[in-house]
Amino acid sequence: MGSEDPNESTASVVKELKKQSSGGTNIIKEYKDIFSKEKSSGSDLEHDKIADEGDAALDLLKTLIEEKTESIAKEDKRKKWDFATSPHEHFGKTLDDTFGAFLAWAKCKADESQVNVSKALRRLESYADWMHETGTDLIEPALTSASVQKCVEAWAFTTSIDSEGHLVWWGDMSKVTDDYKQFKKDYAPQDHLRAFVWYCHAIMYNENAQRNGLIWVYNLAKMGMMDMFTLMPSELGTKLDRLTIGVLPIKMKCMYMFESPTWVNVFMKIIGVFMSKKMKERMVFLKDWNQTEKLGGLEAIPKGFGKVDGTYEGSVVDKYFEES
Repeated sequence: MGSEDPNESTASVVKELKKQSSGGTNIIKEYKDIFSKEKSSGSDLEHDKIADEGDAALDLLKTLIEEKTESIAKEDKRKKWDFATSPHEHFGKTLDDTFGAFLAWAKCKADESQVNVSKALRRLESYADWMHETGTDLIEPALTSASVQKCVEAWAFTTSIDSEGHLVWWGDMSKVTDDYKQFKKDYAPQDHLRAFVWYCHAIMYNENAQRNGLIWVYNLAKMGMMDMFTLMPSELGTKLDRLTIGVLPIKMKCMYMFESPTWVNVFMKIIGVFMSKKMKERMVFLKDWNQTEKLGGLEAIPKGFGKVDGTYEGSVVDKYFEES
């Protein structure tokens, strides 16, 4: 695997972004659209419909979905509302559970016993669009835990619950790239798509993530720009970022990044112009591995993560592998 280039400048990063966009995916334009839709679907609007949490909110959401579906003339345009590619059944869930995740995300800040159902519908429609556009990738074969386990393990994902009840998603690129060439050889783009979508749903159905939100912690391991951009096609990379940033009904509380290479810092400045102030504040670059107090202390950090002596063993999401 290549390493960070200390001479990576804004000009060189922009040049590489243009090169990666030559295949048809304009990366800068994609992130502009991602953050624009994240703002719009996550905002409260004047005439939004509010309901009490629980059955009242669920019934109203179903009514709004039905009204929206009936207003669509073409049958193929209505198909997204069938949620045919949703893997909820493989998690022991129902569509009502899926809708419940979106309603939990849309609780009113002033009174959490109230839900902005219109806001939940806007985010749910983004989800319906995204999932429908995957075609057969998520259903042939079925998106089961057994079908994605090897790829998930190759990405070295793990999850834990911190002292404040947040679900924490840990990623360590130093483990992913132990054998970079073999990693690329073993897994096709569809494998990555399926692994990420499955993992995102495992998090989406988690009660702590729904109630308290999600924290991401990544060790970027000074990964070089070319290595990162060739890990998976840029079209897929931006598609997955769209899923995690503007589609899933999970509130991201913070994203901590260790060993961030120069090019990532430059890239974040470039796309930062499209981010809301709140989103920018959530992106935190940690330069010192001793800053473990931000992550809940050593007992909350997975064993073997990065360059700290974390003691946490196991993973919240692993229960699905154990059950398969």
